[in-house]
Amino acid sequence: MTLLILALAVIPIAVVGTISYRQSIKIVEEQTMKSNLNTVEQTADNIDEVFKSMDALAMEMWRDDDFMECLMMKSNGQNPVYETLTAQQRINHYIVFKENVYSVYIKAYNGLEFDTMSAQNEIDKDVEQELVRLQGKYVIIQDEITDYDGTVQKVFSLLRVLKHPKDLARDLAIIKINILEKDISNIYGANLLSQGSEIFIIDAQKNILSALDQAQIGKKLEEDIHGSREMSGYAVREIRGEKSMCTTVPLQQPGWELVNIIPLKELTRDSRAIRQVMIVVILISIVCCLLAIVFFTTKVLKPLKELGKSMKNLEHENFQTILPEQGNDEVALVCQSFNKMSRKLNELINEVYAGRLKQKEAELRVLHEQINPHFLYNTLNTIYWMCKIEHAKESALLVDSLSKLFRLSLNSGKEITTVEKEVEYLRHYIVIQKKRYEENIRFELEVDEATLGCLTVKLPLQPLV
Repeated sequence: MTLLILALAVIPIAVVGTISYRQSIKIVEEQTMKSNLNTVEQTADNIDEVFKSMDALAMEMWRDDDFMECLMMKSNGQNPVYETLTAQQRINHYIVFKENVYSVYIKAYNGLEFDTMSAQNEIDKDVEQELVRLQGKYVIIQDEITDYDGTVQKVFSLLRVLKHPKDLARDLAIIKINILEKDISNIYGANLLSQGSEIFIIDAQKNILSALDQAQIGKKLEEDIHGSREMSGYAVREIRGEKSMCTTVPLQQPGWELVNIIPLKELTRDSRAIRQVMIVVILISIVCCLLAIVFFTTKVLKPLKELGKSMKNLEHENFQTILPEQGNDEVALVCQSFNKMSRKLNELINEVYAGRLKQKEAELRVLHEQINPHFLYNTLNTIYWMCKIEHAKESALLVDSLSKLFRLSLNSGKEITTVEKEVEYLRHYIVIQKKRYEENIRFELEVDEATLGCLTVKLPLQPLV
């Protein structure tokens, strides 16, 4: 019964708990993936905004007539110092309020060069040709610059050609706006969903351009991070031996992607609390079941066990067994019926036993009354005749009287006799007494003849005589 109750209680709870836990894990993972996708998309938008602000800075400087005048000066090897200083001041003025901009480098085709950090900037020939081909559109590259103190900085650079304001076919300069790579990584590093996750920027060839771990920059991402549902933005992939969620969001720069990789165990970390709650619920349910079993055993099974023991006592003819009658449930009714049966059996057994004892006593009494007096009577009668043969008259008279005395006392086993037989009994009794006491006894008996036929109990007069 205990195992059955435990099985009926624990198995459904465990099954429901397991299904609920798995379902909750699935829901948590799905919600976390969607939340993480939104976070990565928002981070990508923030990065794109930074790149847009760099382009906006370039456009502001292009609209500055004083600055552009300096770039439009003809190159004669002796550019006016005043105009050069004016252009440098204008550049410095623009970047003062641009927190993300690290430095601005301008390479004018009239021979002038400007750099707000006095850093060493180089523009690759291929990049320069690409800028010319783009006719004023910008490109963003991952680059390195060397500061005046020799420090090498990893930067993202926005480059575009500055056209003549009034003659767009004429190229005046190439502007290069630099932003530190760590400033970009700080943007997505602040939005990490989990400490165990990785996030970085890759280009179309899967080269890592930016990462929280600087050692990864420049390496190639070998793992497949795109799933069959690329429209959703995330997929589950095996990354370095463990299942991970890969979230990819395209950046504004063509071919670039912001990639986030999170091990699934990190996503389900919060779900462990659900599992713990589920385990606690199952344990509480088991304890409640055990308490219910104890109650059931005490209230139902224990009285039934006592009933079984009492029935065994009845088998061993112990009819004094009585069960306590408590409550008014079915078990109590069974106990009441058992007690009635036990009492009835005890009464019947006692009646039968007493009847048998009385029957035995009666049989013995009859035997005694029949065997002993008859035996004695017959024996006395034999002695009487032997005295007759031996001519012992006195002895024969006594024996005859004693024999008749016993015969009359037997009265054929009846308790009621007649007055006549009682009188005869007394006469034989006196004969014996006279022989014993001789002349010391005088006996007279007067009997109304009318009373001789009356009935009386045996031996009422002998004690009186």
